[in-house]
Amino acid sequence: MLNLIAAIRRKPGMTHQAYLHYLQHVHGSLAAANPLRISRYVQNHVFDSSFGTEEDPAYLTEFGRDSVTELHFEDMEALAVTMSDPYSREVIGPDGANFNDLPSALALLTRPVVLVPPPTSSEDDGPVKVLHFLRMPEGPGPDDFDKRWRAAHEAALAEQESHAKALRGCVQYWQAHGAEKALRHFGGGGEPAYTGITTLYYDSPDEALTHFPSYERALRQHSAENDDCYDPSRSFALYSREVIIFQQS
Repeated sequence: MLNLIAAIRRKPGMTHQAYLHYLQHVHGSLAAANPLRISRYVQNHVFDSSFGTEEDPAYLTEFGRDSVTELHFEDMEALAVTMSDPYSREVIGPDGANFNDLPSALALLTRPVVLVPPPTSSEDDGPVKVLHFLRMPEGPGPDDFDKRWRAAHEAALAEQESHAKALRGCVQYWQAHGAEKALRHFGGGGEPAYTGITTLYYDSPDEALTHFPSYERALRQHSAENDDCYDPSRSFALYSREVIIFQQS
């Protein structure tokens, strides 16, 4: 399974609510009308966020994100066929200019690793998700990053018992390679490379806003004890609601 994930902010002059309405009801409807080889299309509508750490004198990463798109594909062939199809190139791609601040888009091709199976979406409200975009520090390679992050994550959960009880799901998405043309579908270019994304699920916005910050502080502490498995100052978290646009059986 491959997941194409893009963190997007709205174009200048557009409100957050107008952006989300267009994204779901106009752009989402266009995608649902012709799903091609996309097995699942999820939009994560951001309602809050945090960037860097309390200790930073200023932001060290570009901030402001309104949604995160997830496109699921069975394999690289399905992704390539979808992105090269005229419908993607002539309908879906050009529509992005109506809502997406294209130069700032940040996209990754990833492979998911399920640590705790996430809850299913209801018809009314999808689950609350915190998407933690992790920037790798200079030095360790991706394999070492994975091991160090897992050790810090497990130590943070063990220390934060209340967070472990509140957590309803956890999925890691590690960066994959080989789809540079597909990533340009979303715009962007020149942004810092994020090595992975951790998605954590909660019952409500209050649960997420209460428990994730303390977990993230513990994660930073244990990261430092594991030779800095990630760079907190250049990482960020997006609090969101999951909206499923379609899922093909």
